[in-house]
Formats: sequence, structure tokens, C-alpha cells
Amino acid sequence: MAVPHVLTGATVAQASNSGNLLGGLLSNPWFYAVFSAVSLVVGSAVGVWAEPNERWQAILLAVGGGSLVVSLAFELYDPAVENIGKWTASGFFLLGVGTFGGLDILIDRVSNDESEEQGWGLWASVTTDGVPENAAMGSLLVGNVSGAMAFLFALVVTNGSQSMMSGMNMSENRGEGKTFAAWAVTALVVGGSVLLGYWFIPPLPKFWLGGVRAFAGGAILASLAGEIYPDAYEQAGPSITLATALGFLGTFLL
Repeated sequence: MAVPHVLTGATVAQASNSGNLLGGLLSNPWFYAVFSAVSLVVGSAVGVWAEPNERWQAILLAVGGGSLVVSLAFELYDPAVENIGKWTASGFFLLGVGTFGGLDILIDRVSNDESEEQGWGLWASVTTDGVPENAAMGSLLVGNVSGAMAFLFALVVTNGSQSMMSGMNMSENRGEGKTFAAWAVTALVVGGSVLLGYWFIPPLPKFWLGGVRAFAGGAILASLAGEIYPDAYEQAGPSITLATALGFLGTFLL
């Protein structure tokens, strides 16, 4: 006859403490800042010294792109509409699209060739786009940890694959040491943006809170349309369609 397992007071306390520790970690802005920064450092190091297959880099990029679609829609734009209305939120959203879409166009025109565009051009794009993206993720930690976790997954996959692709191309023109140092600086900027978003965005009045999140959603969409999907399709072709769908479903379910 099987003896039922009896939970003692100590066992219950240990389970509760374990849950509290995990919950505390997943709501800690430093966890998100470090994780987001490390993904860039690791991705660039792999690109610089391991030179992975470009097709698999592109597939990862598409997975991250599909993930970002969910996050920008449900965690950024939809709450912004609730806070400030659909027309005002749409205005801030389009402002984000125009600002970072124009910046991406400028970066592409300054690049001398395709290698430069996928090297330092991609690095410049990730550095600038990463500020509103990660600041918005930091702001989600106040009251929406599950949304922040989904957002973190999307950014880690996308930024990690972008830094990998950039590191491989950038090191050919700029050297391995300079390339890795540039991405280390970007990692500090991105990590710092998470903390700034956590500290300074949630206390804002609802109007500006909604405006910042809608603007960040527009910045992400500009990055998807101008950088992520074109680069992914160029390297992997139609297979990015399935990769995008997997990224979307994975993040939606998460």
C-alpha cells in the first residue's frame, strides 16, 4: 500500500521560499538588464570568432522578429490605446516609426557596401533602436512581469542574432578587438536602458506613459520592416516564413 506523502511545515516553507526567490528574480530589473546585455556580448563573440552559418543566423533573426510582433502589439501598443486613446496612441506610434525608420534609412545610405551595412550599420541600428525597446521592457516590470518575460525572450533572440550577424561582418572591416569592444559598449547602453525604463517610465502620468510605449512600439516595427526581415530573407529566403510563425506562437503562448 502506497504511503501518501505528507507535506511538513518545513517543506511548505521551502517551496514557498523557492517560489518567492524565482518570482523575485523575474521581477528584478537587474536580471533583465544583465540578460539583455549578455545576449549582445555572447552573440557578437560568436559572430567574431566562430563565424556561424549565415542561414541559421537569419532563421534566428526571423524567430525573434515574430516574437517582437506579439510584444509590440500586446505589451506596448494595446496598453497605450487604453491609456490615451487610439488616435493619440497612433500618433506616437507613427512618430516612432518615422524617427527610427528614417534613422535606419540614413544608416543604410552612409554604409559603403553590403558588408558595411550588415556590419557597423547593423550595430548602429541595434544601438539606437535598443534604447526605446529596452526602456519599454523595463517599464513593464511594474505590474506586468509575464509581459516583460515574453518581451525579454523576443529581444534576446533578435538582438543576439543581430549582434552575431554584425560581429561576423564588422570584424572583417574593423578588426576583431574593435568589433567586440563596440558591442560591449552597446550592451552597456541596452542594459542601462532597461534600468532607466524601470525607474523613470512607470511614475509618468498616463498620457506620457502611453506615449512612450506607443513610440517604442513604432520603433520596433520600423526595425522589423527596415532591418530584421530584409536581412533575414536575404540570407535564408522563404524559410523565414515558418521561423517567423514559430517566434510569434512561442511568444504568444509564453
